[in-house]
Amino acid sequence: MQRIIGWVLCLAAAASAQAPGKCTIEGRVINALTGAPLKKTIVWVEPFSPSRDASHVSAASTVTDAQGWFQIEEIEPGTYFLNARRTGYLDQGFGGAGPEVVGTPVKLAAGQRTQDVIIRLTPQSLLYGKVVDEDGEGLANAEVTVWRMSYADGRKHLETFTAGNTQADGSVVIGHIPPGRWYVSATVRGIDEGTRDVYAPTFYPGTTDSSAAAPVDVSAGADVQGLNIRLRKARTFRIRGHAPPHTVLQLLRRDRSVLEETTAAVNADLNGRFEFQNVAPGRYAIAAEQDTAFFAIAASATDAAVAPPAVRPSAVEITDSDLDDVELPVGEPAAILGSIIGGRQGEQPLIELVPAGPRREPANIAQVDAKGGFRFVRALPTVYRIRVRRLSDGFYVKSVRFAGHDITNQDLDLTSGAGGALEITLAADGGEIAGTARGADGKAMPGALVQVWPAGGENARSLRADENGRFRFLGLPPADYRVIAWEALDDDLAEYPPFRARFEAQAAEVKVAEQGHENVDVTAVARAATAAEAAKLR
Repeated sequence: MQRIIGWVLCLAAAASAQAPGKCTIEGRVINALTGAPLKKTIVWVEPFSPSRDASHVSAASTVTDAQGWFQIEEIEPGTYFLNARRTGYLDQGFGGAGPEVVGTPVKLAAGQRTQDVIIRLTPQSLLYGKVVDEDGEGLANAEVTVWRMSYADGRKHLETFTAGNTQADGSVVIGHIPPGRWYVSATVRGIDEGTRDVYAPTFYPGTTDSSAAAPVDVSAGADVQGLNIRLRKARTFRIRGHAPPHTVLQLLRRDRSVLEETTAAVNADLNGRFEFQNVAPGRYAIAAEQDTAFFAIAASATDAAVAPPAVRPSAVEITDSDLDDVELPVGEPAAILGSIIGGRQGEQPLIELVPAGPRREPANIAQVDAKGGFRFVRALPTVYRIRVRRLSDGFYVKSVRFAGHDITNQDLDLTSGAGGALEITLAADGGEIAGTARGADGKAMPGALVQVWPAGGENARSLRADENGRFRFLGLPPADYRVIAWEALDDDLAEYPPFRARFEAQAAEVKVAEQGHENVDVTAVARAATAAEAAKLR
């Protein structure tokens, strides 16, 4: 009997033991404001990637106990982001400068047990308000939008952050608001057909002019009361016209103070007729919906023949009357027949065409086939950035030609509606730039944003420094480069070359030869410096 018990105990011990080489992270999650432990918090690790953002793909996870303690076991050795999430709080990356941002990487060596990790979660802020009509009575089901300041295309815009709807008495509560400066607006949608006088979208405290909106400053965990907005009715108008049958059309508001947004969407009927109702005075663009206007395929050329006509964006303006008989410019769908030259045998990279401009449109992706060909059919007439993914180490895009013209390091301009052959040539003699991002104190800065771009060029490559502040850019064409690191930088500003150019004097100059390996340390631009420069944008 004792022998049986002994075997049971041995088996239990073996079952509870961690596999050799696996890692463990232990720690506690607490309230960032009070220090109180937080139970029922989800804590997870996800593989580190030098790309700009966390992947949100969990490698292992757990939930904190009543005292806020957590233990994640059986983690493969490697580098990870450590994150935490709880209802009523803002997501937090371990080592992050604040909530809702990517934290710093954590390296786990084989068999390592990391203990006493503290993750501080910031309580969400709540916005309380009420939407009333011209008589002061509450408006049910009004849409209340919270806006953030964006810097898309290098100028200030208001961009939607979140939204909610009012209750039966017109009251509204919107949660999960991080600390910062916000703007609030209200509107009523779903107006009955035939109604011309509708409630105009109004910004807090009571203006229809978005540039005159008053900011709402929110501190961590705050309950902001009294965000009351009175709506008034205003005269609206209609836009009628013709487009290819069944085309899904968007009406985009072009207000300099607000990031271009869709205000309405309609389907053209069997005869191509469309109508937008209840359109407030202002400047707009009518465009075909992106998802139905652009397809990446790898098939026979006969598919191009059945593609419907491509609708080009059309600018319209409403002043004090209806717009009838709007004819949208239509062209033949542009087909892009592409080829990759010089790639590694058997590799099939991905080709991405990313719409340029302030609107965050999804990338259009084509898979290169076994013969090095790819094709995009029915291209929306706009401007795209070309990206080639899944290249082997050392390979880079040496040149790009479209319709016989060299567009290397340039955007692909399809605004004319014309298609053509897209030829992308790869080379294998790329060099690399590696180094360390450091703070003003000379210490390594894990997770810093690092960018590299050709001298005189505009398009930059970006990545995050690892747990030791190290970074490495591979597959760089021979050229003179600029390398810069940022303590913190808004994504929109990181993609805006003129803003980056304001700090070029702080960038390191590096010359890369064929198959060259260069090393450089860069001191990150301080958060305060980028904030001060961003404040100058208009």
